[in-house]
Amino acid sequence: MTDNTPHGSQENADDAAGAPDRSDLVDANVDLDAPEGLSRRRLLTLGGAGVGLAAAAGLGSWAFLRGNESDAVKATGLTVTQSWAGRQLAITSPTGVCEAPLIAAFENGFFEQAGLDVVLKKAGTDEDVTAAVGSGKYVATNGIFFNFLGPIYNGTPVKLSGGLHHGCLDLYVRNDGSVPTVAALRGKKIGVSDLQGSATNFFSLDLLDAGINSAPAAKQVQWVVIEQDLLPKALEDKKVDAIATAGGYLPIIEGVQAGWAKTLSNNQSLSRNSSYPCCAVALNNDFVSQDPVTAAKLVTAWARGSRWVGSNLEATAEIEHEKKYIPDEPDRILPVLQTLTFDPSPKNLQEVLQPGIEKFIKTGFLPADTDARTLAGEVFVDLGLTF
Repeated sequence: MTDNTPHGSQENADDAAGAPDRSDLVDANVDLDAPEGLSRRRLLTLGGAGVGLAAAAGLGSWAFLRGNESDAVKATGLTVTQSWAGRQLAITSPTGVCEAPLIAAFENGFFEQAGLDVVLKKAGTDEDVTAAVGSGKYVATNGIFFNFLGPIYNGTPVKLSGGLHHGCLDLYVRNDGSVPTVAALRGKKIGVSDLQGSATNFFSLDLLDAGINSAPAAKQVQWVVIEQDLLPKALEDKKVDAIATAGGYLPIIEGVQAGWAKTLSNNQSLSRNSSYPCCAVALNNDFVSQDPVTAAKLVTAWARGSRWVGSNLEATAEIEHEKKYIPDEPDRILPVLQTLTFDPSPKNLQEVLQPGIEKFIKTGFLPADTDARTLAGEVFVDLGLTF
């Protein structure tokens, strides 16, 4: 019999097809305001993944540090000046299927196994989550890493550590040959749900590669803001020539399956910029600066959740449904999960961060005189994680 309780073995936990009841630690895991459409980011989830050998080795180092911890501990580059061990760590409750790694880590007890007391708290509908993490209301959240660059540039005390997956940003067109390439979008209309959103940010990079200035003032493309629920219909009715979505969106995925739509680009494999992870872990700066050892444990358990999801997509869909993170049936959640690649890596994020910022500056979303190397140093926190 498989043991998937928080106290079960690593192997058993990673093989789990279900998850224990952790509702006592979830402040609110059902978004009553969420639209009915199924998106990876909108739907509430929690997930977990298995810890790799490299991560386990890292935990060994942290265990050594904990064993000698005092008010100030220095070893292997990590210095604890004020311990957060034993404190409750508030993380924003997931709001989309692409946040499955957090769901898995929480529901499978990976945080608990790492000695962490994690509670999930639902952010307000219009809450500035990045600012809230910076203020310490939450110690961590996750999101598209490009979205954190502007706030961090402006001084919000948040650090990134660890990309969690690829593939939650998609650019769709009709499957009628009207837009065969990204370059063919010059002079066309692109529907998005948010002009400052992650899909707009990311696909501005693709447009840049195609020689198109994405800035509205340049008038080389026309961004059209449309509610996400209405984006597929707008594309099908030829009100726009393309739509860009974040977090995955089942109605347009079904449009591709039906044959009337096709994926022109995505950050899973089609885009030249797909090496950039979409979602990353964002941490409160006081937390990581005072107790990087506990912060590293948190990121490692989160990454374990991502790996677990990658190996247990069907079980993840069941958890999201059964625990009411996602208000839909597992057979409608699974197709969204299948569009993602769960490959957590702080190392990968660190490697792509500076070149990503350099390119992002050219889209106009950051000031032209931004020093990419300096900003990359401000954005990333090295917690000694080697995976």
